Amino acid sequence: MKSSYDRYYIFYHVAKYKSFTKAAKALLSNQPNITHAMNRLEQELGCRLFIRSHRGVSLTPEGETLYRRAAIAFEQLTLAEGELSLATSLHTGSVTIGASETALHGFLLLHLRDFCDRYPGIHIRILNDSTNNAVGAVRSGKVDFSLVATPTGASSPLIETYLCSFQDILLAGKKYAYLADKPRHLSDLTGIPLICMIEETRTFEFYNQFYYQNGLTLKPDIEVATSDLVVPIVKSDLAIGFLPSFYATECIRQKECVRVPLLEQLPERSICLIQDSGRSLNVAARELRKFLLEKAA
Repeated sequence: MKSSYDRYYIFYHVAKYKSFTKAAKALLSNQPNITHAMNRLEQELGCRLFIRSHRGVSLTPEGETLYRRAAIAFEQLTLAEGELSLATSLHTGSVTIGASETALHGFLLLHLRDFCDRYPGIHIRILNDSTNNAVGAVRSGKVDFSLVATPTGASSPLIETYLCSFQDILLAGKKYAYLADKPRHLSDLTGIPLICMIEETRTFEFYNQFYYQNGLTLKPDIEVATSDLVVPIVKSDLAIGFLPSFYATECIRQKECVRVPLLEQLPERSICLIQDSGRSLNVAARELRKFLLEKAA
């Protein structure tokens, strides 16, 4: 015997589809069962709910009143089931993300602990690589998404979503600390040894363009593969170098390095999330992406 809940659930589907046949199909039942259940419900309520015709069914005023309430109730139940399903699925799962050195230290590591505390059952793999390789990993499907610094070089079907901005600075060690006494032109520094990222990187491309726009040619004396190598080389007085300001905070605070002011304005850069617009993410990856975007807001 069907409970009152079952009959209201059937009523909701009949009213929604305006058809006993379509409701029966949606409920994996048959039309006689649906008709019998609705007759019982009308008897229990003491009023007609449907007007039947060869074109289907329509709701009586009483049926409209009941449907408005039933629709709210069952739609809220559907949402609740979805939320519970999501919560359950986030007890497990895995996410693989790519991250350039700058994106890793400038954004991801600042927020990842909060996510891991919230979802300790989710396994996270981080592939730390150059921007080119991190973007390529998205294109090949090796990672769910990547975090990299601009310029990203991403093109369709890849899309980039802004997360945060940062500013690069020119850093010098104690040997070249005198360069901090006043703002200088880039051209004034041509005789000073310079460290830069290797030519194959997007960061080299960025500074090569910056020098070109100011009528100069970028010719580094030392090249490195990762940004975290710049500070120790600058502290050793082997060269001066450009790098994101957050890498230099501690050595400047300790007075081991100084910021060299420039008359030419360095363009602001951004950290972006790169995703393949043609590929869907699993539940865990969607939640991590949503979390990171919320932190960026």
